[in-house]
Amino acid sequence: MKKIVPFLCLFFLHFGLYGQTQDSLSLDLCLKTAERRNPLNNEIALSEESLVYKLKNLGTNWFPALSTNAQAQYNSETVDFSQVIPNLPVSINIPLDQYKVWADINQQIYDGGVTKAQKSVEKASNQADIHQVEAQLLGIKQQVSQVYFSLLLTRKSADVLQVSINDLQERKNVVRAGVENGVLLRENLLSMEAEELRYRQKLLELNLTSQQLLKVLSILLDSTISENTGAVLPLEPPVFDSKTERPEYLVFDKQKERLQASKDLVTASDMPKLFAFSQAGYGRPGYNFVSQDFHGYYSVGVGLKWNFLNYGDSKRQKKIFEIQKGILDVKRKNFDDQLDIQLEAEKTNQAKYNQLLVQDEEILKLRKAIASASFAKLTNGTITTTDYFSEINNELLARLQFENHKIMKLQAAYSYLLLKGKI
Repeated sequence: MKKIVPFLCLFFLHFGLYGQTQDSLSLDLCLKTAERRNPLNNEIALSEESLVYKLKNLGTNWFPALSTNAQAQYNSETVDFSQVIPNLPVSINIPLDQYKVWADINQQIYDGGVTKAQKSVEKASNQADIHQVEAQLLGIKQQVSQVYFSLLLTRKSADVLQVSINDLQERKNVVRAGVENGVLLRENLLSMEAEELRYRQKLLELNLTSQQLLKVLSILLDSTISENTGAVLPLEPPVFDSKTERPEYLVFDKQKERLQASKDLVTASDMPKLFAFSQAGYGRPGYNFVSQDFHGYYSVGVGLKWNFLNYGDSKRQKKIFEIQKGILDVKRKNFDDQLDIQLEAEKTNQAKYNQLLVQDEEILKLRKAIASASFAKLTNGTITTTDYFSEINNELLARLQFENHKIMKLQAAYSYLLLKGKI
């Protein structure tokens, strides 16, 4: 029972959270959900797990190396001491068959810092991989933001179009009454019905686009989103221009650390290596090769290995690492330039939409007044339906432009923050 209660708590917490998203979506929730539930997070976990095993493997460099061997051998001849020392008082017969079992043990005492450098290379590589995944996750968040604002734009356009359809229906009723009273021609009513159908066709296209965007968002969030789920317009974000916190910068830093660790590894490889060794065995013969009895034997010692002549290989390898560092600096500078271009574009967009919205509001007021006056002229028979629809379409475009610019201004602000790595 004690195990079931925490499980139930997690169960209701999970479905409570996603139950709320079915009523209404917010940009902040979408960004956090996409980042948390993206499969790339598994890559980070697997990378960290892999690092643990790699470091453990490198740690075994300090463990003693043990090998066992066995050998049975028959020789066609052996040492004959009678030819070397004539008239020996004792007969020395070395058997032609030989048998031995032995074990070699080697223990690293000093490796010149190779193991430490290898661990530094693995750690830096792992951190670079993790930050690379974080950069990919930031790209996913940018994609989510783009889809979310596209959804807002589509739905807002659908709302504006629906309002225009409702207005058109009301005015169509007025025209119908004029037709029934013989004041207006029936062609005027038919033209309004055709225009209404055209509006509804556009509305259908917007609704289908909205459904498609919701499906894309469902994939990015790894969650099922109902078609009736609302999307909340985000608040105006705070304005600040602080330091950029992109994960790509950490990737560059860790790649440089990896190159430096690789350079240290080359230096360590050139250092002398000190080790201890021993051998223990049993057989015939042992170190006393004239003994005919099976017996045990052993030896211990220390050794030094130093490959001090590498014909400049190490120096050239270090030069290669320095060149690769320079290449990273070039890539970082290019990344900075491209990022600055994108940031400047979003800042320009924000300033542009601020100015356009002021004009949009004035244009919309004028278009509404003109469309209203045109309807009065239509009912009086002084203009044709073609002239009237030209004016109401101008009003519709002005309203769409005004509403879209408000959303696009917010999109530019959030795109700027995402480019800065702030959200």
